[in-house]
Amino acid sequence: MEPLTVAFFGISGSGKGTQCDLLEKHLEQEDPSHGVIRPEMGSLLRTFMQTGTSLAKHVEGILHSGGLVPSFVPIHLLTQVINDSFDGTQHVILDGTCRRPDQSRAADDMMRMWGRTALHAIVLKLTPESAKARLTARGRFDDAKDEAIASRFAWYEEHVVPSIEELRKLGWTIHEIDGEPDVPTIHSNILSTLNLK
Repeated sequence: MEPLTVAFFGISGSGKGTQCDLLEKHLEQEDPSHGVIRPEMGSLLRTFMQTGTSLAKHVEGILHSGGLVPSFVPIHLLTQVINDSFDGTQHVILDGTCRRPDQSRAADDMMRMWGRTALHAIVLKLTPESAKARLTARGRFDDAKDEAIASRFAWYEEHVVPSIEELRKLGWTIHEIDGEPDVPTIHSNILSTLNLK
């Protein structure tokens, strides 16, 4: 199997993290010879903030105020993961790493350096109403506030949707997957879409 590069997208509540987990496990089981690299930007940012550097403190302040981290930070963190862990043979799952068009261009540059051609983006499509119901059901205070939810959805449309379109322009194959069904159905549809079944 040719190693895959798959970037995941979806509004808050779309189940993106869950589907990344399931795809990662599937690839590890079905194609153990390649291995899987999965940079998850939320986790990378949390680890980075613990370094206590001046830059880390600035990033922490931005995130705590609900602001946007400058793109050079996620690009730097992704570059670090690629430098430390990637030799070109592994499957790559990009989880929250292409949230603005310049980040999409950086991810494309990195993958093209290794001659990657199986470049895919999975976009989980979910209505705002369904996403809001899921976020509210989680029971977390920050998820349940109408204002916070509306802000996340607006941010996705303003910044993330153009990032998906940037990958499309760069030649990635964009797959829109219905995010409304149950988790196993969505996972099965993703495997079919990526010709992994």
